[in-house]
Amino acid sequence: MRKSILAFPDGYIRKARGAGYASLIAAAALATAPAFAEDVAAPKPAGGPPAAMDGGEHAQHGGGGDHSKHVMHLPNGVVSLDVVQDGGKLHLLTGKHAESGTTIWHQVSTDEGKSWSREAEVQGPPGAGATVTRGSDARLALVGGKLVAMWMSHVEGGPHGGAGPMVSARSDDGGKSWKPLAGPADWPKGPHAFFTLTSDSKTLHAAWLDSRDGPPPAPGAQGLRYAYSTDAGASWSKNMTLDVASCACCWTTSKADANGNLYVLYRDKQPSDMAIGVVDARSHEWTRLSTVGAFGWDFAGCPHIGGGLAMKGGRTPEIHAVVGTRKKENAGFYHLKSADGGKSWSEPLRLGDDTAAHGDISLGKDGRLAAVWDMTDSEANDGTLAVYGATSTDAGAHWTPAKRLSTLKITASHPRVVPTKTGFLVFWTEQPGPNEQRLATKAIGKDIELGEVGH
Repeated sequence: MRKSILAFPDGYIRKARGAGYASLIAAAALATAPAFAEDVAAPKPAGGPPAAMDGGEHAQHGGGGDHSKHVMHLPNGVVSLDVVQDGGKLHLLTGKHAESGTTIWHQVSTDEGKSWSREAEVQGPPGAGATVTRGSDARLALVGGKLVAMWMSHVEGGPHGGAGPMVSARSDDGGKSWKPLAGPADWPKGPHAFFTLTSDSKTLHAAWLDSRDGPPPAPGAQGLRYAYSTDAGASWSKNMTLDVASCACCWTTSKADANGNLYVLYRDKQPSDMAIGVVDARSHEWTRLSTVGAFGWDFAGCPHIGGGLAMKGGRTPEIHAVVGTRKKENAGFYHLKSADGGKSWSEPLRLGDDTAAHGDISLGKDGRLAAVWDMTDSEANDGTLAVYGATSTDAGAHWTPAKRLSTLKITASHPRVVPTKTGFLVFWTEQPGPNEQRLATKAIGKDIELGEVGH
């Protein structure tokens, strides 16, 4: 058994009470994602989907990225997290909110998360501040031995409680000190959000959502943009539009294959299923490859649900994805596999029940997969949202039974998972009390033998 202690202030995710889908109104659908008051329509009876999730009649964010009337409510504590592996090191990026504002912090672990270095504040451009939340987290990438962090700046009077343009910072000494850099967007107005940041060891890639083109061609949409950097974020390429109408507020995920091609997983519109495409490493041209889980979910609003990616190989990599859908007859959290580089996919295999929402997937060096997600805890029987995990040793054909990773009766959500030498390490945020939110971690092995929860 193993416990990891992280020096973070307590934090909070709004507690949901009640059973089934009704509990998701304040938890799974929007827990610690941007919490806009008008995002949630009146709930249907327990056991049916949230009214704001079951179709197109309740269209939120219908004007695209202009959400100036929305009010974002943040707890105190950890409101953002990202983690990247660097050989035997783990680099952790967190956003912390207090009454004085939100700040970004870095820590490193050299013992698989058992202990962590003292926190170093990540300094962005003077006066930029930060606007981050779960589902629109600050992001971290490692390129050429340098760390690059990216987040959404804070602008007084901006939408979502002050959302502004992206900003970034770089560390050349492993996270001890940071210097501000320009963000990747060449449209300065912002906000830019729900982004992904990754690298292929040489090239840094960023993809995000913004509304530079004005009213979108579909309700509840923004454009998916992309840029790359070959000098560790000091300068960026001209921006490309990958899709003119993607979900306006669902996070984007990306992974580079062994040849440097970038695969981007994002939530599409009309229907609102997940889509994947690839940016060619040489030409930087974009090709939309396929729909990942063709459920035919046509929802005019914003569910705040993205997906997770894991892959191995190059040229035609094996790709694993986890996606969620709120289509009434298919609601749940699923794993899919592509053996042809994302052109086609296996039949969706359901891992989480119809209350499952946010999740992630990781591939270990030995080929084992670990999937993590949040859903309501049937053992607690009080509507508590919990984090679950499962592993697979046969490329996702079979999975261990889902097992709760988080503490009973403490609402937890938005898990992330990374491989370690001995298994995997899972991160999530949870609520120990009103208006408090903290980070928790747990180590899992081949058969989900669990270490103790660390805070």
